[in-house]
Amino acid sequence: MLKLVDPTLNLFSYTLKQGLGVGEPETRKVYRRFLASLSAQLHKKLNVSFTPEQKQKFLALHEETVADLPFTGNLNNHPVKVKGRYRRWNVSDNYQLLFDGYVDDKYQPDKVIKLIESLQDLIPQPPKLENIGKTWMLSGWLESGTDLEAAELAKQVYKCLFKKDGVSQGSGLFLGGKVAEFWGDKIEDNCQLLVILYPDEAACQEWARDFYVSWLDLLCFRHKIIWAYENSLLLKERLVSNYNQIVGMRNTSRLNLKKLLEAMGKLSEFAIDLNYLELQHSTINVNLEKYEAKLAEIQAKARSTDDLKFLQDFCDRAKQHYPKQIQKDIDNFRPCLEILRSLTDTIRGTVEIRKAESDRTFQTIVGIVGVGLSTAGTVGSAAANFKTEIEANPTINTAINTFVPIFAPGSGLRVIMGFSILSGIAASLLTWVIIGVCSRFFRR
Repeated sequence: MLKLVDPTLNLFSYTLKQGLGVGEPETRKVYRRFLASLSAQLHKKLNVSFTPEQKQKFLALHEETVADLPFTGNLNNHPVKVKGRYRRWNVSDNYQLLFDGYVDDKYQPDKVIKLIESLQDLIPQPPKLENIGKTWMLSGWLESGTDLEAAELAKQVYKCLFKKDGVSQGSGLFLGGKVAEFWGDKIEDNCQLLVILYPDEAACQEWARDFYVSWLDLLCFRHKIIWAYENSLLLKERLVSNYNQIVGMRNTSRLNLKKLLEAMGKLSEFAIDLNYLELQHSTINVNLEKYEAKLAEIQAKARSTDDLKFLQDFCDRAKQHYPKQIQKDIDNFRPCLEILRSLTDTIRGTVEIRKAESDRTFQTIVGIVGVGLSTAGTVGSAAANFKTEIEANPTINTAINTFVPIFAPGSGLRVIMGFSILSGIAASLLTWVIIGVCSRFFRR
C-alpha cells in the first residue's frame, strides 16, 4: 500500500506587471490589493494573525523582492494541522506567487486527495490582471508503494484539481524520485501539474534547499512561451478578421463617412496587431533560450541517474513549432499590410473629400437659414406700417392661415408675424435655388 510522507501541495502562479493598455502603477495597485486579501483569508479560515510589520513587508513590492506569509492551523476539520506559506517575488517583468501547503504525517492515497481538497480552500483567486500561467505540484517522499500505485495517485490528483480525467504527457526521475507531468487537454491551456514522489526525506530537503527557486524560474519561462504563443493565435485570428473586413470596404464610393472612418480604424488595428505578433515571436525566442539555460543549470546540479528528458521535450517541441509558425504568419501578413497601406491612402482621401463636402453643405445650410432670418426680420419691421394693406390682400391672408396658424385669427400680430415668416421662407427657397443653379453652371 502506498504511503506518502509529508505530502505537500504547491501552486506556482505568474502575473505580468504590465499588460496591453495597462501600466505598471495600475497593475501594482491591483496586485497589492490581491496580496492584502491573502492575510485576511488566512485570518478567516485558520484564525492566523500577522503583525503590521509582516503585512507591510509582504505588500512592499518595491522595497522587498521576496516576502512570506507563513501559516499553521486546522483547516476544514482536517485531523492534522496544515502548515505552509504564501511567498511572493517581484522580478523583472512579472510578479510570482508560491502557495506552499503541507502536513507532517503519513498519508495513504485517499487521505492525500482529501488533503488536497482541504488545501484548495486556501488557494487564492487570481487577480484580474494578465496571468501568464500556473503550475500545480504535489510532492512528498514514499515510505512504501509500487510504480503502478504512484501512477494511479498522480491521475487522482489531476482529477481532484481539474475535475476531469487526465493522462500523463510526460514522466521522468528527479533526485531519485518519480515525476509525472500533466498539461490538461492541450499544451496551450497553460496550466500544468507535476507530481514528484521522492525516495526519501533527504531528497525532499535537497529540493527545498537547492532547486525550488530554479524550478520557479524554469516554469516561468515555460509559461511565458505558451502565453506568447496563445497571444499569437488570438492576434492571427484578429488580423484575418480585420483584413477581410477592410477588403470588403474597398469600394469606398459606396461607403458613408461613418463606415469610412471605421475602415481607417481597422487599418490602424491591423498594423498594431502585426507589430504585436512580431513581439510574441521575439518573446518566445528569448524565453526558449532562458529555458534551455535554466534547464542545463538544473541538470548540472541533479543526480547522474536523474531523467529530465520530459522537460527537454517541451523545449524541443516548442522550438520546432512555435517560432516557425509565427514567422510564417508574419511573412503571410506583411504583403497584406502593403496592400492595405495603399488602400489606406485611398480611404483617407475619400474621407477628406467627404468631410469637405459635409462642411460645405453645412455652411450652405447656415447661409440659407441666415438669409431667411435676415429677410424675415427686415420684412417684420417694415410690415408694421402696412398692416391694413396686408390684411386686405386675400391671397396673403390665405397663405398665412394655411402655413402659419400660430396666432388667433384677427390678431394684428398674427398678420405681421405670419407675413414676415412667409417672406423669410420665400427668401430661403430662392437662395437655395440660386445656389443650386450656380453650382451646376460652374461644374461644367
